[in-house]
Amino acid sequence: MHSRKLIVRKLFESSGILFAALIVFAAITYALTTWSPGTAPTAGPGDGNVEAGSSGVWDQLGSDISYVAGKVGIGTTAPAYSLDVSGASGIRSTSNIYSTAFIYSSDESQKENIQTVTGIDVIKKLRGVSFNWKDDGRADIGLIAQEVEQVLPEIVHTDSETGLKSVEYGNLVAPLIEAVKEQQKQIEALQQAIKKLQ
Repeated sequence: MHSRKLIVRKLFESSGILFAALIVFAAITYALTTWSPGTAPTAGPGDGNVEAGSSGVWDQLGSDISYVAGKVGIGTTAPAYSLDVSGASGIRSTSNIYSTAFIYSSDESQKENIQTVTGIDVIKKLRGVSFNWKDDGRADIGLIAQEVEQVLPEIVHTDSETGLKSVEYGNLVAPLIEAVKEQQKQIEALQQAIKKLQ
């Protein structure tokens, strides 16, 4: 009994991401083991029965967690992505996910039509901005999704329900790398020109 209490205490002392991960894992496990298509589901924690075989919504430790059509939501009962984390009142801009690393799938065997992206020309068309979020007034910096969509539509996503747009910021690394390489070539060419003049 003492060891069980110690384990529980250690779990609650862990970082927020570990706690969130445990909740998500529990939610997915519960959904996969309890709900099967065509059968009436058992009552889940909090909100009770849900529509058979398609979705479930329950309240766990004060945070809404939902499982809808294979998607898990934290803070939202209508997840739009495989894992959808929303802040107060379901507003995504107030959400924070903390981790020491995020791993992206990037193996060559999973890709086709591979081409080197344009660097400087793309980056010059993007506008970095400072702004305040309307929901809580928090100061932030970033890009405007509608502007990015005009330049790199492949990294902009539109929520089918709300119409709100989001940006895959991590994918901007590719044009930034190519932009640096292009600038470096220009720098080296100028250095050679200067040497000749000297």
